[in-house]
Amino acid sequence: MYSNDHAEKWLPGFIWAIDLWHKAEDKTDKSIARTLLRKLVAKYSDRPPNMASEKALALAKVHGRDLFEMRWAHRNRCGKVNGKPALMWEHTTPNSSLCDELLACADETEMIHSLINYSGVCWITREEDTALNEAGYLTKRPGGWEECYNLVGIKVVSKTSQKT
Repeated sequence: MYSNDHAEKWLPGFIWAIDLWHKAEDKTDKSIARTLLRKLVAKYSDRPPNMASEKALALAKVHGRDLFEMRWAHRNRCGKVNGKPALMWEHTTPNSSLCDELLACADETEMIHSLINYSGVCWITREEDTALNEAGYLTKRPGGWEECYNLVGIKVVSKTSQKT
C-alpha cells in the first residue's frame, strides 16, 4: 500500500502514459506506451518495501542487512546464487495487472485508488521465486498474490509486524 501523497506525486506521469496509450494510432505506438506504463509502475514501486519473506529475512540477517531499508538496486547485498542475486525484488501483484487496472480507470480518482492500493513488492529468495514461476505464477496471480504465495510456501512478514 502506498500513501495518497506518493500516488498523487506520480499521477501526472501515469496520466501521460495512459493518454499516449489511448491516443495510439497503431499497434507499435500502443506497445511502446504500455511499455512506458510498465516502467512507470516499476519506478513507482521502487521504494523500500513493507514486506519480505521469512527466508529472505533470515538470509539478510546472516549478511547484517535490513530488507526494509533496501531497494531493488541493493539486491546483491545478500550474496549470489550461481552468479545471480540471492534475493529477488518481487512485485506481489504483477506490473502488467496494475497496468491493466490503470488503463481501465474512468478518471483520476480511480487511478489514485488503484495506485494507493497496489500491493507493491516483497523481498523473496531466488528459491521462492523459482517456486512461484514453476507453479505458473510468473505473470498471473489467480486468487490474488497472498493465495499464490501460500500455495508455494512463501511466508510473508510485514515491516509493521516484524519483531525487533
